Amino acid sequence: MARPTVNDAMILEAANEVAKNLQIDAEIIAEAYELHMDGYALAKQLDDRYYCDITTRDVEELDAMDTLVRQAVERAEKEWVEREGIAPKLAVGTEIKRGVIAGVSEYSPARYKVKEHGCTREGRHLLVLFEDAESEAARMASAA
Repeated sequence: MARPTVNDAMILEAANEVAKNLQIDAEIIAEAYELHMDGYALAKQLDDRYYCDITTRDVEELDAMDTLVRQAVERAEKEWVEREGIAPKLAVGTEIKRGVIAGVSEYSPARYKVKEHGCTREGRHLLVLFEDAESEAARMASAA
């Protein structure tokens, strides 16, 4: 089964939470929302498309929308990891296209911490999905 991604149900769930403190229907908020949209952009979209009368306080409330959607995706990913028994297949030190695997993220589900080629900054890593790193490793092996 594929990794969960943002879906309409997650967006509506987040919109329902945000709408509790607003005079705007959750369905309208969900319809106006786009991924990675901050409160100002969402407020502007609501004003432009639905002629909502938006206040500064509304913008602050709408700012939570993107965080709530990202949290819903993360919960779904954690459930997916448990349900499907997802585990890393590549060892620390494995080279992939974008760098060398330095470990597994403690905070983001099913992601490797990858040290970019040439990066000398301590503690800086890319987060690479398990499935993306595995396909990069396979491509590198077949090219060799």
